[in-house]
Amino acid sequence: VPSFKGLGVATDADTEEAHTFRSYEATVPYDEDRGDRSEMCAAFDVARSPLLRRLTARVIKRIISQAAIDEIAPGASMPCQMLGWCLVLNGEAVVEIPGASEDGCLRGTAAGETKGDRAVELARLRRGDSINWKDYDCDSFGDGVNCSSDEDFRRQASRTRTHCAPKLDPRVTVQGNTPLRLCRFHPETSGFIARGGSKLTSTPSRGSSGTGGVMAPMGMGSKHPLGLARQVLSTHQREARSLSDVLTTLWLCASAPREGIGQQGRSALRAHFLASLWAPLLNMLEEHKVEIKTRQAQGYRKHDCFPLQGHQIVGLKAHVAHLTEIWYGATRGSNYSMFYKWFVEAMTTLGVTAYHYKSIPQETSPDKWCTVVDGAARANALKGKGGEDAMYVASGGISQKQGRSAIDNTLLRNVMLPWEARELFVGRAVRKAACKFIAIRQTCILHKLSAHLELNMWDLASKDATRKAHVAACAVLQAMSPGELSDMGVDHESICWRQLRSTGVILAGYGQLCAEDQRKLWEAVRSLVNPRSNDDDPLGRTFSSGKEASLDAEDVFEQFVAWCRDRPGEFFQGNKARHFEVHLAGIWCNKIIMVKRSVMERFSLARYFPLYWHRTQPLWGCHSTEPFTVREQGVQESSHVRANECPYSAFHGMSLSGGTHADEGLAQEKAMRRRQSCILMEMQWIRDPAANIENWFLTDIEKILQEAWQLNPHGPKEMHLPGEMFVVVGQNPKVGSSIKETQHTQLYEGALSTYPVMQLTANPRYFERLSAWVDVVPVGPMKTDDAEAEAMLNAAAGEAGEESPEDQHGIFVRITTQRPTAPELVEFLVQLRLCLLAKFGGGQTLDFLVLAMSDEKGGFVVLFAPIPQLVKLGDEKPDFASWANPLTGESSDVVGLEEARVDVGKGVGHFLVSKTALREQLLSDGEGTLRRVWAFNRVPGLRAAVDGFVAQWRAFGED
Repeated sequence: VPSFKGLGVATDADTEEAHTFRSYEATVPYDEDRGDRSEMCAAFDVARSPLLRRLTARVIKRIISQAAIDEIAPGASMPCQMLGWCLVLNGEAVVEIPGASEDGCLRGTAAGETKGDRAVELARLRRGDSINWKDYDCDSFGDGVNCSSDEDFRRQASRTRTHCAPKLDPRVTVQGNTPLRLCRFHPETSGFIARGGSKLTSTPSRGSSGTGGVMAPMGMGSKHPLGLARQVLSTHQREARSLSDVLTTLWLCASAPREGIGQQGRSALRAHFLASLWAPLLNMLEEHKVEIKTRQAQGYRKHDCFPLQGHQIVGLKAHVAHLTEIWYGATRGSNYSMFYKWFVEAMTTLGVTAYHYKSIPQETSPDKWCTVVDGAARANALKGKGGEDAMYVASGGISQKQGRSAIDNTLLRNVMLPWEARELFVGRAVRKAACKFIAIRQTCILHKLSAHLELNMWDLASKDATRKAHVAACAVLQAMSPGELSDMGVDHESICWRQLRSTGVILAGYGQLCAEDQRKLWEAVRSLVNPRSNDDDPLGRTFSSGKEASLDAEDVFEQFVAWCRDRPGEFFQGNKARHFEVHLAGIWCNKIIMVKRSVMERFSLARYFPLYWHRTQPLWGCHSTEPFTVREQGVQESSHVRANECPYSAFHGMSLSGGTHADEGLAQEKAMRRRQSCILMEMQWIRDPAANIENWFLTDIEKILQEAWQLNPHGPKEMHLPGEMFVVVGQNPKVGSSIKETQHTQLYEGALSTYPVMQLTANPRYFERLSAWVDVVPVGPMKTDDAEAEAMLNAAAGEAGEESPEDQHGIFVRITTQRPTAPELVEFLVQLRLCLLAKFGGGQTLDFLVLAMSDEKGGFVVLFAPIPQLVKLGDEKPDFASWANPLTGESSDVVGLEEARVDVGKGVGHFLVSKTALREQLLSDGEGTLRRVWAFNRVPGLRAAVDGFVAQWRAFGED
C-alpha cells in the first residue's frame, strides 16, 4: 500500500503544501502486537457507513489484514482525495471547503479569486466515521437535458456550468491535540466492501478495480432497517459522477458538522441534501404507508399489515436522527419530529386507532381561544372497538389486554403455557395449510367452470389479475345457480365456494375470509392442536384443557405465567431470586415456553419506537408525609412512544416508561452492524422493576422536557425540513387522567402560537443561572387598567377578610429557554415542585400541570402550573359532574362553569365536549371561560410561595 509520501506530493521546502505534509507520519501496516487489530475491530463495531455495518466478522478480518494505519498530526490539513477510503480509529477532524464563495454557491477558490471570509464545514470525522472523496464531473448538470427545445434554458445551463467550473477541494483538518488515526483500506478490497464481502474467498486479484464492485441496489422494502441508506450510498458511491454523489457519501459516512447545513446560508448544500437524502427518505416512508394499504386490501391480518419489525423501526429512527443532525448541526442536535408524524399516520392507516381524528367534528370559538371537539361523535366512534377486539381474538389473534391498565400492553408477555404456544405457532401453521387447501379447491372449481362456460375463469380470478377482472369474475360467479353447481359437483354452501363467490379472487390468506368463517376455521384448528380429551386425538395424547393461567392455580409455573400477564415488568411475588428460579426451571422442564421478544413484537398492535435519556434529577413523590424518592438520579430511562388509540387531538400519541426490561438502548443504535438483539433483550429479562411507576401524584417533569426536546425541530419554523411539525408534550394531573396505574405523557401537534393563553405574559425576568426567561403569569377574569382603583379594591378586600383580586387569579410559571433539558433548569423545576408540595400538604392537596412546546423560533416554552386537587361532587361521570375546589370552598355550579378541570388539553383551550351547555359557553366567550377555569383552580397563597422560592434561589441577574 503506498504511503502519503509516495502519492506525488511536492517536497520543495518553499511550497506551502510541503510544510503541511511533512507533519504526516509514514504509513505502516497494522501490528497485532501493538493492539492495532483490536482498535480497528472496535472502530468497525461503531462504523457509521451502512456498507461497513453489514460486513461479517470474516470479511472484516480479511480487510484488516490488508489495511494500513496512518496518523495525521494535530493541526495538519490535507486534501480529501489523497486519503482514499479510510476508517477513523481515533482523533477528530473537520472536513471543510476553504475559501468558499459568499453567494450561496459552493465553488472553491480558483486562480485569481479571493478566498471567502470563512470555510464551509461539511462534516466531522470521529471514531467509526469514514471518508471516500472521489473526483466528480462538474458538467453533469447538463446531462440528459434536451436543449434544442428551449434555447434560453440551454444558455442558462451553459452559464451555470461555467460559473461552477472550479471543483470543490475539501480538506481534512485535524482538531485538538490528538493525532488522527486512520485505517486505510486496500484499493483492491473496496469493491468487496461495497458488495458486503460476498464471494470473498481469496485475495483480490491485481486486476480488480478499486471501485468496480458495488452492491446491488436494495429496494425500499428491504428488511434491513437501513436499507434505504445503503441503497442511496451504494448508488452514489458506484460512479460518483456528480457533486451530489460525493456529498451524499460523505454525509452518510461521517458525523454531522457543528453548524448545520440548514443554517449555513449555502443554498447549494441545502439543495443537494434535500434532493439526495431527505427526499428519498420521504418517498420510502410514503411507500411504507402504501404497503400498509396494499396489505389491507389483500386481506392481511391487522398485525401483519405493518411492514417494519421492531429493530427496523429503531434503525430507521437512527437514520432520521443522523439526517436531522446534519441539517440542524451538532450544536442543535437531532430530532424525531418527522418520524413521529409519519409513525402516528401509519398507525392511523393501520387501524390501531379507533378512528381518524379528522373525522370528529371540531369548532373554534370566534376569539380563537378555545377549540371544541365533539365528545358525542367520539363516543359513537368508540362503540365498535370492543367488538372488533373480541372478534380479532376469537379468530386467532393474540389478546392485547394485559398488565395493570389498558395501555400496559406495549410489550406483550413472551412466556406461555405449552397449550398457548401450540395454538400460537402450530395452530397458525395448520391454519395456513387449511387456507392453501381452500385455494387448491377453488382452483379446481374455476377449472370446472371454465370448461362449462367456455370462459377462462382462471385469468379473471387469479391473484395477479386486475381489480376489474376480479369484479367480472365475481359477477359471473354470483350468476351461477345452485342446480348448475350441483351438476358440476360443487357444493354451493362450502366455505370454498362462498369465499370465491363473494370476492371473485382465489384465497390468498386467512384474513380474506369473512369474520364468521375465520372464527369457525380457528375453532376447528384449535380442536386439532389442543384436543380436549384423549378420545378426540387419534394418537391418544394428553393435553391441557386450555384454561387461562391464574394466580390462584396450584401449579407454580401457571402462577408465573399469570403474574407476567397481569404484572409485566415486576419480579414474581416481588422476589428477584424466586423469579429467575421459576423462569429458568419452567424452561428446562418444558412447563413454560419462552418466545423471543422480536417474534412477539410482530403480534403486537401497539407498535412503538423508543427514546433514551439519562435522569439528572430524582423523581420525588410526596403524599401527606415526608417526600420520598421514586426514581434515583443518574439512571438510564427509556420512553416508548406510541399512537393514542382514542385520539382527541391532531397526531395524538402517548409515551410510556419502558425501562423495566433489558434493552440495548443507545448501544443498539450505535452498533447497528449487529442485526440480532442481545439474548437478555430477546428474553425480556427484567432489568429495573422500579421503572413501573404510577401516573397519579407523580409529575415527571424531566420526562416531559426530554421528550419535548427530542420530538421537536431545533430551529425556527423557516428552517424546518419537509414533513416536520411541532409537538406539545405534557402529563395529565389526576383530575384529567383516567389511568392511574401506568405512567404516560400526552403528545399532540401544537406550538406557542396555537394557544393564546400560552402567550400571556406579566413580568418576564432573565434567569441567568438557568439561561432562561422566567415569568409568573396570573390568569383570571378580573381586568383593570387603573392601578389606584386596583389597590383600593385589594385594601377593601383585606379589611373584609376576603381574597384580594390578585389571589382570585390562577397562576402558572412560564419559562422560555433554548435548551429545556439543561440540568440547571430541570433542577429548578423539580425543586420548585418539591417545595410547593411540602408547603401545601403533599400530593393529596396539590397537583401540577406541566407542558413543554416549541416557541417556533428555535426555543421552547415550559408551563408549570400548581393546581388544587379538585373533588368530584355526585355520582355522575367526570365529564358531566360538578367539581369543588377544597382550598377555596367554591364549586363549579356556584360560579357557573360547565367545566372546571385543567389538564393538558383544557389548560390551553382544547376541550373535549360532551355537554351542550359547555359547548355554548365556550363558543360564546372562549377567552372569558378559559380565564374563569384558571381562576377556579387557584391556590390561595401560591403566588407568595413561588416568589419566595425564586428569591431564595438567588438566580436573577440583580440578586
